[in-house]
Amino acid sequence: MSETPGRVALVGWHEGLAGLVHAWLDQPVSHFVHPSDEAPAVDPVAARAGRAASRFDIPQAGRFKGLPLVSSANWPAILRTEGICRALVLLADGQDRLDQIALARAAGIELIGARHASATILPDAIIGDNVVLHARSLIGYRAEIRAGVIINSGAQIDHHSVIEEGVTIDPGAILAGNVHVGRCARIHTGAIIINRLSIGEGAVIGAGAVVIRDVPPGTTVAGNPARPIMRNPNTRC
Repeated sequence: MSETPGRVALVGWHEGLAGLVHAWLDQPVSHFVHPSDEAPAVDPVAARAGRAASRFDIPQAGRFKGLPLVSSANWPAILRTEGICRALVLLADGQDRLDQIALARAAGIELIGARHASATILPDAIIGDNVVLHARSLIGYRAEIRAGVIINSGAQIDHHSVIEEGVTIDPGAILAGNVHVGRCARIHTGAIIINRLSIGEGAVIGAGAVVIRDVPPGTTVAGNPARPIMRNPNTRC
């Protein structure tokens, strides 16, 4: 089948990530993708348990948000049979995201980025492919954002900071200038990292933490000032 210009598939289907990006993405979405040969089995009652929101989409009968949901570990080949050659990988786990990005690249699928209309990118910043910039996020002067990074609503990455592949930065986090964040690290909501620090590969910064020292790879820190509370020597990153 010939390729269909413009259309894109979103790899992932969870409402708070792929569903959210779908709501504001300025490009036409043709499919959602579940990158497994087993279709997701979601209990509607359990999925909505503990949620106050009245509107919450889940996969049903091979569709999500009214669009086809492809369930296959070899999803790039299936998309190509549908004439779709562009994708955006939106999986919550950073390493899972990078694995699917690598699969897409090997299959010749073009990886797009997603930038909300209210996001700000200052001059000379470098933005890799498959990067998501949510509402009111800010990328500072000459910052470098590698492939597969997700920067959530209101997060701020200041000047000359470098964010490596597969990092997730949650809403309202603030990184001062010249911060280096290692591959697949996770920075939770409202964390603050002062300038010229290094956050190691696979590290986790707890919500509201104030980080004033380097964080070793695979280490979880929390508090003000942030202190190690857990070490994960088996991080996949």
